[in-house]
Amino acid sequence: MVERVKDVMYAYVMNIHGITKVSDALSIMKDENIKTILVRPRNDEDVYGLITLRDIATKIIATGKRLEEVHAYEIMSKPVLTVDANMPVHYAARFLTNFNVTWAPVMEDGELVGMVSLMSMVWKGREM
Repeated sequence: MVERVKDVMYAYVMNIHGITKVSDALSIMKDENIKTILVRPRNDEDVYGLITLRDIATKIIATGKRLEEVHAYEIMSKPVLTVDANMPVHYAARFLTNFNVTWAPVMEDGELVGMVSLMSMVWKGREM
C-alpha cells in the first residue's frame, strides 16, 4: 500500500491574516506549539504564504526590528509550494527536498485540507 500525503498530514491548520502583527502571530505559534503558521490569501486571486520561526529570527530579531511593528505579510514566504493530498509520500518528500522546503499546505480539489512537513512524513509514516 502506497502512503499518501493525506495519511501523514496535519489536518488542523492554524492560519492568520497578512495584516496580523508578527508579535500576535508568534503568540499564536507559542500557544499552539507550532513552528510554522499559514497566512491565508486576501482574495480568490491571491495565494497562501508561510511564516516560520526562522523567518521571525532572521527577518526581525536579527535585524533589530520590533515584533509588534511588523506585519505577517512583510516577512512571509509567498507563494508557497502546495502538495496534493493524494500524492504518494515518497514523491512529496522528494518534491519538498528538491526545493529545500520543510512545510507545505495540502490541497484537495482546490481546497486547503491540511499541512504536511518532512517531519510528519517521517514520524507519522512510520506509525502506519
